[in-house]
Amino acid sequence: MTHAAFRRAALAVAALTWAAGAHAYEFDALDQLASQGEFRQLAEDLSATLAYKPQAPAEALGITGFDVGVSLGGTNIKSHRVVERATGSDNVPSTLPTVTLRADKGLPFGIDVGGSYTLIPGTSVRALSGNVKWAFIEGGVLTPAVAVRAFYTQTSGLGDMNLRSQGGDLSVSKGFANVTPYGGVGLVQSRASDDAGRWARERYTQTRLFAGVSVNLLLVNLAFEADRTGDATSASIKAGLRF
Repeated sequence: MTHAAFRRAALAVAALTWAAGAHAYEFDALDQLASQGEFRQLAEDLSATLAYKPQAPAEALGITGFDVGVSLGGTNIKSHRVVERATGSDNVPSTLPTVTLRADKGLPFGIDVGGSYTLIPGTSVRALSGNVKWAFIEGGVLTPAVAVRAFYTQTSGLGDMNLRSQGGDLSVSKGFANVTPYGGVGLVQSRASDDAGRWARERYTQTRLFAGVSVNLLLVNLAFEADRTGDATSASIKAGLRF
């Protein structure tokens, strides 16, 4: 993705976040869904929106390293009308915005651990995630870093829906001066249930492809990422400290 494209994405995400906060809605109308298929479509869109997203290169932080920041994101959902029925509102944007607080800490042997807290502005939806990453190839001047990661996400604020996701990915990155492009592929496995018993439990697996670039400006770090989980596409922008 070019610099101009990322800049346009940043403006779009900021506008969507503001708009969502101005028009509140809640996921409290699951009884308005028309079928079990719609419950599945709703769950897939929400897991694509809320499941943990990398937003960092494959390279390890190192034993003294930290990466803390805040990100703005937007996920272009595939079943907009279904989401509107599940909220009983026509104020739901076709691109769901998210705001995420993130923190990662480097450990010995190329291992990083971290967590994140995500919300959808204008709703009660929250998602708490944890992850562990191992850079089994740490990379160097001529070689890229390669890492595997596992994560778990638990959501709340979805009315009677209980949604949790877990998964993993393989990523690669290579730094050039203060710029580090990265990309990867993975799987997101989710379970969705209706506590009121109207809809049967759903279990499903979505493929994930992601690519981004991390830019270090002294201690300040900026990361721009594009993600496709299942049939939904996301873009995010992170700003923070990485050292």
